[in-house]
Amino acid sequence: MTPYWIKWDEIPWEPVNDRISRKVVMRERMMMVMYRFAPGLAWPEERHEAEQAGYIIRGRLELTLPAEGQTVILGSGDGYHIASMVPHSWKTLDEEALFVDVFSPPRTVLMTTKFAPEASA
Repeated sequence: MTPYWIKWDEIPWEPVNDRISRKVVMRERMMMVMYRFAPGLAWPEERHEAEQAGYIIRGRLELTLPAEGQTVILGSGDGYHIASMVPHSWKTLDEEALFVDVFSPPRTVLMTTKFAPEASA
């Protein structure tokens, strides 16, 4: 069994693509992903069964919730909690963003299709 604590500095970065890297911790009912997004990156609109929550460590993210007609800029120290099946998209602004995403249940599809597996066409 894996430990009950996470030492992010001891987990190697895994490339998702040339602009995103991540560190993943997963158990049966929850998944945590530390992401590092390059400046000017867009994660396309998607929706998924998992609830998604997170915390911005460094940088700024633009979160868009099209069904609600809302866009917000989140920075260091801010967080978010997105309900299941709510469409959303992300953009980084003029600097790298470092943040932790938490998914419940785990989005296991992210382990094989690492970038936006449920993105709208």
